[in-house]
Amino acid sequence: MTNVPVAFICDSHYVLPTAVAITSLICNKNPETYYDIYIIAADLSEKEIEIFYELRATRAAIHIIKISSKKFKDIPQFIHIASTSCFKFDLPDLIPHQDKVLYLDSDVIIQKDLSDLFEININDYYAAVVKDIGMVNNDLHIENYFNSGVMLLNLKLMRKNNTSTALFNKRKSAENLTFMDQDCFNILFDEKVKLLPTIYNCCYNIFMHYRGGYTLDNINKCFGTDYSSLDNIIDDSYIIHLASHEKPWIYFDSDFVREWDEYFKKSPFKLRKLKRKSVKLRRFIDSHNFTKLPYNFFQHWRNNGFKFAMGKIRKKIFKI
Repeated sequence: MTNVPVAFICDSHYVLPTAVAITSLICNKNPETYYDIYIIAADLSEKEIEIFYELRATRAAIHIIKISSKKFKDIPQFIHIASTSCFKFDLPDLIPHQDKVLYLDSDVIIQKDLSDLFEININDYYAAVVKDIGMVNNDLHIENYFNSGVMLLNLKLMRKNNTSTALFNKRKSAENLTFMDQDCFNILFDEKVKLLPTIYNCCYNIFMHYRGGYTLDNINKCFGTDYSSLDNIIDDSYIIHLASHEKPWIYFDSDFVREWDEYFKKSPFKLRKLKRKSVKLRRFIDSHNFTKLPYNFFQHWRNNGFKFAMGKIRKKIFKI
């Protein structure tokens, strides 16, 4: 039997996608694999916590670790990345009895058993990670800048060197850091990480859409691979990471919505009717300036009222 500790961080906004990600994890595990699934629950209600207990299965245990989001409440949120992502810093203390853990963001689809990934030797490294192709040229001048949405973490080494405190202090003191926890991990873990193939954190959305998209040659050069098609990368991938704001639970026509829906229909939320928007409409609006202001006005009005919407539009026009 292979025991694999896996950690997720979840606040009230991410209960549904976290449950779907865990569903995909369990559906694709090998019979001999045992998953210890740790959910770092940031201010979740008892009702929300009970949803996760429904995911308990043969050789898959659910452990809830309750936390308060107040620790990071003063850290500004970056676009779709919540400040609670900084609780990754505290994983060595939150899961004190594990020397190693596989951390996963909630916007993932797990396609294969992850025991092989977990068994990778990282004794001399803080983490095993996958390069972030969208950050090859980064302001921090880090050569192998990595994505922090999938990390095999050496908790034992992190405890020994007190990296939790160092990461928190870096995030707290550096106002110019953009990508929440990710910049901090890259600064502190630089040159102490083992690089993994892109199949362990396949960011298809970034490949296709970030800065106009990347060619297959760009992708192969970044990851040192020789794939003949993007489909081959997807088929080989253990983890598909939906690393953009175009999430399948928000947009009915986003990438991998069919695959995500397959696990949604097997999750505790299978009876919920999702109210989803069109990502194609959003892209059209973003690319045509004459549609932006009325669309933004409508969105702000619907969510917050007429007075709030007028204030937002006024700021966009007059930059005040």
